Amino acid sequence: MNELFAKVPIRQVYFKLAFPVVLGMITTMVYNLADTIFVAKTGDTNLVAAVTISTPLINFLIAFSDIWGLGGSSVISRLFGEKKYEKAKRVSSFSIYAGIIVSFILTIILLVFEKQILWLFGARTSTYADAAEFYRVFAIGAVFIMCSLIPQNLLRREG
Repeated sequence: MNELFAKVPIRQVYFKLAFPVVLGMITTMVYNLADTIFVAKTGDTNLVAAVTISTPLINFLIAFSDIWGLGGSSVISRLFGEKKYEKAKRVSSFSIYAGIIVSFILTIILLVFEKQILWLFGARTSTYADAAEFYRVFAIGAVFIMCSLIPQNLLRREG
């Protein structure tokens, strides 16, 4: 990695490092569009509203994943610079295990406060039932979502 920064022009380095991030963001965007398109084909506006109401939960889970993935990678970068590789390994492990624990806690909180959160997101009587179904899938899947994003961020930042 040090040779990459020392010998390759900045534009090429930037493209090489940024491309996977941009590709991941595009993939997420396409997934969200596909969700909405397929649900819209049902012709049920309440279902489309349910998808839209539950979408902020995805961003919330990504943000929590970034706390452990990006935050951990920042600490690891500094430790690599100081040549403290063993401590960097411990920080990496901590980031992953803390993310797993937090994701379970978040799942419980999201399920317990489902009604309040959905109302906060904009669900109303006509859309609540459909939004709750979609929401529960993401709430239960929080562990899997976060456990896939944290290592991605750690690896992407540290190689």
